[in-house]
Amino acid sequence: MIGMAGGESRSLAFDVFLLVLANVIWGGTDVAAKFALESLSPAGLLELRLSIALLAFLPVLWFRRGEIPRGAFGLWPFLVLGACGFFLDFLLVYHGLKLAPASHATALRITEVLAIVVLSGLILREKVSRRAGLGLCLGMAGVVLVLNIDFRRLGLFATGARLGDLLIIAGITVEALYTVLGKRVLKRQSPLTTIALAVFFAWLLMSVFFGVRVAREFISRPPSSGSLLACVYLGLVALALANYIYYRVLSRRHSHQVAVSIMLQPLVGIPLARLIFHEPLTPKFLTGAALIAAGVYAALMIKERG
Repeated sequence: MIGMAGGESRSLAFDVFLLVLANVIWGGTDVAAKFALESLSPAGLLELRLSIALLAFLPVLWFRRGEIPRGAFGLWPFLVLGACGFFLDFLLVYHGLKLAPASHATALRITEVLAIVVLSGLILREKVSRRAGLGLCLGMAGVVLVLNIDFRRLGLFATGARLGDLLIIAGITVEALYTVLGKRVLKRQSPLTTIALAVFFAWLLMSVFFGVRVAREFISRPPSSGSLLACVYLGLVALALANYIYYRVLSRRHSHQVAVSIMLQPLVGIPLARLIFHEPLTPKFLTGAALIAAGVYAALMIKERG
């Protein structure tokens, strides 16, 4: 029994290490995307990122082709994961980044945890306690402060940054499905094959809907070397490696446990954004971010019953 407890402790510590590593990597993705968007359209950035990631996963799809389900019914879950985790969510976030500061995108990613709490209750039938409900309220109050909404005038779309924040929140909400639905898929499929298939379908969707437009963009305005380097980081490290790490831990831990680690991203992304883009961090913005973090903590740091 003691040996088993020690093994479980070491396993948990290793999973925590993996989650810290993945979220440290993800903490810089909004800054890298903001930099790449200076010379690329949102669609162009996503096409390059997915193409680079798919190249990394092609050997996986070939050597593990025996694990790939047959028929439309078997492949449908991976299409949904690709659409939620790498296609629609990224498009919304990248269009938002065109209008909003990179630090906003990183801070608002904490709301993904809140979205996962809600969707876990609706889809996975997990019970949301009173403490979790309080956490959701605190988090939403923080979102209002970060967005700086004037309810008296309802000038929500008065500035591009506010519209950008809304697009980012929409993308993050869609991305929450990637964790909740992914938890179900991982019960019968390996993390590596799941990620590879999701990336393939996301690339397929991107190519069908935006391939011609992106090809014309690259011909008329080739991406800069800096943008290409940013896409290599976003495709190989942040998408291929970090998502495999995330799904590997998700396959053996509760979705709530894994989602809590998303709170680490602003600790990397916000200081990095300020360093590179000289973005201001106002007291109201920081207060909102703190409320979001407090809400996530209250909602998720609940001891499980044996």
